[in-house]
Amino acid sequence: MRVVCMVPSWTETLIACGVNVVGRTRYCIHPAEQVADIAVVGGTKDVQWDKVTALAPDLVIFDKEENTREMADGCPFPYFATHLSSVQQMPRALRLLAQQLNNHGLIALAARFQVVLDNSAPIQPGALPLLEHKDAVAGSVLDDKRPWLYLIWRKPYMTIGRHTYIFSVFSLLGLADRLIALEPNYPALDIEEIQQLNPVLLCSTEPYPFAKQLATTQQELQQPAVLLDGEPLCWYGIRCLRYLESLYS
Repeated sequence: MRVVCMVPSWTETLIACGVNVVGRTRYCIHPAEQVADIAVVGGTKDVQWDKVTALAPDLVIFDKEENTREMADGCPFPYFATHLSSVQQMPRALRLLAQQLNNHGLIALAARFQVVLDNSAPIQPGALPLLEHKDAVAGSVLDDKRPWLYLIWRKPYMTIGRHTYIFSVFSLLGLADRLIALEPNYPALDIEEIQQLNPVLLCSTEPYPFAKQLATTQQELQQPAVLLDGEPLCWYGIRCLRYLESLYS
């Protein structure tokens, strides 16, 4: 089966399971060696259907949060759209994908995810995917009593809500009570609001590349920051699974 995947997390996962992915977004960057040979047909919010047509796909994969409704409505090929807001939904999502693609590798991943979910336990903050950076404060700051603010964007500063996949991972790890998480999924906060919260900043490497602006962010917000590898926390599928397995296996 020839598959065009418009979801970076799924592209990596499908390739790992031996699915014939023939088209991808420019943000589908893992695994680097394999995706280098796969045609780019757009981004997560735009698609060039002429390029997709040239690939003659049997199925196009979307995600309801990652992609737009207009992309799905305009799709001239059979498609399947996932919708993930919690790590707890991963086994079912993988099984549904497996049914669409008749792929046993995805079934095996679903079973592995279920084992992780069944055997999870609280971790220490130092087990988060922290990255060394010359402008980051020491990871021991996470042991302070200050709350954490997980930042995904700058200009405006944006954080995560309690109904997001990222928050659900922190919950699984027993760290959700440390996070400042509001009701909207991705609320924007102004500088004064953040300063009033007086948090430790968890600056993610994606979708905003905070590694390039870590010093500026700390100066602007007057709060200490660590740098987190965002991919294990928000790339559902095999990347998140491997991180969780490293903690619980």
